[in-house]
Amino acid sequence: MNKDKGGVSVVICCYNSVSRLEKTLRALSIQKFDFDLFWEILVIDNASSDDTAGFARQTWTKLNTSGAVSFDVLYEAKPGLIHARKKGIKEARYSYILFCDDDNWLCDRYVQGVFDILSKNDSVAACGGKGIPFFEGEKPDWFDTFSEAYAVGSQIRSSEDGGPFSLYGAGLAINYQALHFLESRGFSPMLVGRTGKQLSSAEDTELTNAFVLAGFRLVADDKLTFYHFLGNDRLSFKYLIRLFKAFGTDGPVRNLYFSFLRPVVPYRFLRNWYFHFMFAHLRLVKYYLFPPKKFGRKVYLEWSRAYILQLIRLKSGYTLMTDSIRKVCISGLGDTGGPVTNLNESLV
Repeated sequence: MNKDKGGVSVVICCYNSVSRLEKTLRALSIQKFDFDLFWEILVIDNASSDDTAGFARQTWTKLNTSGAVSFDVLYEAKPGLIHARKKGIKEARYSYILFCDDDNWLCDRYVQGVFDILSKNDSVAACGGKGIPFFEGEKPDWFDTFSEAYAVGSQIRSSEDGGPFSLYGAGLAINYQALHFLESRGFSPMLVGRTGKQLSSAEDTELTNAFVLAGFRLVADDKLTFYHFLGNDRLSFKYLIRLFKAFGTDGPVRNLYFSFLRPVVPYRFLRNWYFHFMFAHLRLVKYYLFPPKKFGRKVYLEWSRAYILQLIRLKSGYTLMTDSIRKVCISGLGDTGGPVTNLNESLV
């Protein structure tokens, strides 16, 4: 599907979002631009039961009295964030697609900033900003230690070789043309993201890893800020453990990608299931004896247990998964060095 490069489609995926959506839309209603930038807002109602669709329409009518911005609410019956995003991507009018979570309050220059980054260089497949936590109640004592689990903080700190290998999904913007190129190389995601009460969230890591393997660049820009609202239900230690169990379940696929992004010993050996399985057990013992973070022993033991169980489930298809990732790589990438320097190869 051809999409117009002259604007930005903001996609908000929602599941029972009435309690969170108003401030998200309010932040979008006060966006500022350097010129008459074309943009639209698509709210994807992902099988909600709380009249998210009606609330979204009513709220936007109150906020956007000029009617200058195209606003639409679409329905996706199949539960799961990845299905809601696919709906948004399919229906988006513009090539630059910004995923705004229903609890993200974007700064007033965010949409303009995304357009500036993505429109100036076709080798940039995606960009992301800096999430600032906004707590409904008191910040837990352990939060700063585990804050990276909540899609907040600078993403520049995770950069390697001059750029990040991945970006978190909150406030993520992608170039549809890069996604189309990736799919033409056979990319099919193995991680599906959050579905119902499952807390998986690594589908964004997989997508942005794949962009890098295909020869594109990612950009993290701390000037693109947003508040990430964190309700009390997400700030218990019990929830944190659930979150890390999900990270553990996603971990084998994430590290399999990393074995191509950093194809040096010992990482490249992770492509061998038996080595990966042994490595996971050694790490479990290490984390038990020497927890990597304060408050971390129980968290990382649960993470390791989920990781090992998922590795067992994946054993029969592990070789096919490895071959699937290899298909995405441009020639030589993932076997002889790091990401290529001539990013224009990805567009040939």
